[in-house]
Amino acid sequence: MKKQILFPVDFQPSQVHLADYVKLFAHIDKMSFTGFFLRDFVKQTKSKSGNNEPDKAAIQSLLEDEAKTLNLDMSFIKSQANSNSLLNQSKFADLALINPITHENIGQLVKTFPDHFFEEVGCPIFISEDLLHPYEEILVLFDYDQSGLAALKSFLSFFGKQSSNKKVTILTVSPDDAPEIHLEKYLVSYLQKMFSDVGIVPMSNRDLASQLVSYASKFNKPVLIMGRAALHLLNDSELATKMADHPMSIFYSNN
Repeated sequence: MKKQILFPVDFQPSQVHLADYVKLFAHIDKMSFTGFFLRDFVKQTKSKSGNNEPDKAAIQSLLEDEAKTLNLDMSFIKSQANSNSLLNQSKFADLALINPITHENIGQLVKTFPDHFFEEVGCPIFISEDLLHPYEEILVLFDYDQSGLAALKSFLSFFGKQSSNKKVTILTVSPDDAPEIHLEKYLVSYLQKMFSDVGIVPMSNRDLASQLVSYASKFNKPVLIMGRAALHLLNDSELATKMADHPMSIFYSNN
């Protein structure tokens, strides 16, 4: 079954290179890409207006030509008066890819996308600064929320085998009861079967998003795998900017 990957073609249009996407997922046997124009799904008051907007038809034509050259299965979500078609499509996609994230655009990330997109998107999201070398170390937030486990399972389905030599650090908050303690032990055992270097670092629930970014900034190009807690990070412009200034990726899920 094909892995379907969504991506915005006009978030950073000059930076969209399908060849990089192909390299990132070269180990996936079957995949398809679905592009969408942000301007089709955001309110006009949020969109940049004027004649300097890159021409949609030109962008689409260039990407279609590149996809044909790469023998890549690619389609586009048609323009709609609201964002329902985009969110509906996301429920059947395997991943949404947003790249590149920089100091200049991270502060406007949430405002650039449709209202509540990051809260309501139906598939995991991979936010990265560099698709060719997105991460060197893996940080897994384990806060006992099912969405975090969904993000981890999705990440492993895409990158598990290719990352088996990477260091994995499980960031845990204090468990409340015995079932949570057992679940944490099971997670450690589960990851140790796939990765040779697995460690645990305890964290407090207080100011968790701030702790995560501060801790991750000490690593060389980490990827943060997390659930709904990622929304607190993305909605905090100060933390989001710090994330972009210390190149790190985020792989998260709402579900």
